[in-house]
Amino acid sequence: MLRRSVLALVPTALLTLAVASPPAAAQAKDTLTVGLASIVSTLDPHMHFERVGILVNINMFDSLLHKSFKLEYEPSLAVSWKALSDTSWEFKLRKGVKFHNGDTMTAEDVKYSFDRVLEPGQTGKKKSPQYGNIRAIKEVRIVNPDTVHIVTEKPYPLLLERLVFFPIVPRKHIEKVGEQAFGESATAGTGPWKLVEYKRDQHIKLEAFDQHWRGRPAFTHLVFRGIPEVATQVAELKTGGVDIIRNVSADLVPDLKAHPQTYVTTAPILRTHYVHLDMRHAPFDKKLARQAANHAIDREAIVQRMMAGLGRVVPTVVHPSAFGYDASVTPYPYDPKKAKELLAKAGYPNGVDITLHSAFIEFRPVFEAIAQMLTEVGIRTTPKMWDPGPAWNKFFQTEGKATNGYYGSWGYYSVFDADAILHPLYHTEPGGWVGKHYIRVEGLDQLIDQARSTVDQSRRKQTYSQILRLLKEESPSIFLFHQFDTLGVSKKVEYAARGDEWLWLFAAKPKR
Repeated sequence: MLRRSVLALVPTALLTLAVASPPAAAQAKDTLTVGLASIVSTLDPHMHFERVGILVNINMFDSLLHKSFKLEYEPSLAVSWKALSDTSWEFKLRKGVKFHNGDTMTAEDVKYSFDRVLEPGQTGKKKSPQYGNIRAIKEVRIVNPDTVHIVTEKPYPLLLERLVFFPIVPRKHIEKVGEQAFGESATAGTGPWKLVEYKRDQHIKLEAFDQHWRGRPAFTHLVFRGIPEVATQVAELKTGGVDIIRNVSADLVPDLKAHPQTYVTTAPILRTHYVHLDMRHAPFDKKLARQAANHAIDREAIVQRMMAGLGRVVPTVVHPSAFGYDASVTPYPYDPKKAKELLAKAGYPNGVDITLHSAFIEFRPVFEAIAQMLTEVGIRTTPKMWDPGPAWNKFFQTEGKATNGYYGSWGYYSVFDADAILHPLYHTEPGGWVGKHYIRVEGLDQLIDQARSTVDQSRRKQTYSQILRLLKEESPSIFLFHQFDTLGVSKKVEYAARGDEWLWLFAAKPKR
């Protein structure tokens, strides 16, 4: 039976604990170590879109704006800002800010940072995958060394949200050392920690930046270690090899709560799970097959039984906390009988064989449960699990070949607006990231563009409602749920999970 099969997958992480590799020795008290599932392929904050890289970058680089623990805007490299018109904003820059190489940040660096993403052919050697995030910006004008105007092509309601994570980089330094060195060995930002050592797929070692404008962080050394195996992460946390791990699975939460050296902190976050379906190829070139796949999944059982309730079912991919959510759009009900009927109407009365892909290793049991649920209605699914890294990036992100689909999640770049997930996942232009490969929904591009090109919030709401109804009807994805950020933390460290999924480690303190 389905529910028993779901429960059978729950102990996966616990079983692997028995074969965990030996933990590393505990580190010094002035060192904070974070275990990540993988290490980003570049430290250049404009040349990737990986969450594991963003978590590192926010501690090395500052943006114009910041968000507090309560998710309210705070000054960062900009001390003030104001709208001059529907398409122009003025930002006053903080004076005397130093990059890690000793250079003083100026308006030239701010303009350069935007230009290298918007005009990569002129100022960069490769196209930035973050182009879609800021493509609405027409230009950055320097008014004086401490003031810039950011001008958009059309009214752009997401501008301030996008500036919370848009790291400012040093122009002269990059031009001197080159793009490759900047991403690997000569990385320099204005953030609380500076680079000491970067070893691809292994670790990133940082050191407190004494000249940071906020003051010195509580920990002198910050280390990010790549630890793909969940069991190894947990063993290292218990024995002091790491201080923080992410995406603690529900079956491990009671163990870490009870352990004398660890605790768990959680917060609901924007990260939303989905299975993107490849509409270019059979069987998901047919709407009825896509709808069948949606009816096949018992989302509530997964959330309650496999995630200990640390998540919420969503009707599409738009999070209830994001602007544009419409509560009148309801989730697909779990209905395996209807799923089989729709699959037969789609031309597959005897079922169909597919392969789904994922590198979401922290949620492997959920991926396997989804595959089993699909199989039980006749969509016989082979789940292929990839290690996160270059091979997966090339196969999936660069070439879009994850036929017949892939299981993943999207964290909205921590932007609380529907556009932050709709544009990258569903828009088919190059800046649309994966939508260009998988999605073929007529009229969807135009609606996404329309919603991001007006500051009239009531009009945006109406457009998003239209988009959400279109998404549910066309079902380009299997819509699943959003998760909580669930961190395992050493009792030697004082830190609380944030609602934007950041690991803002300037806030971490040694436990007294």
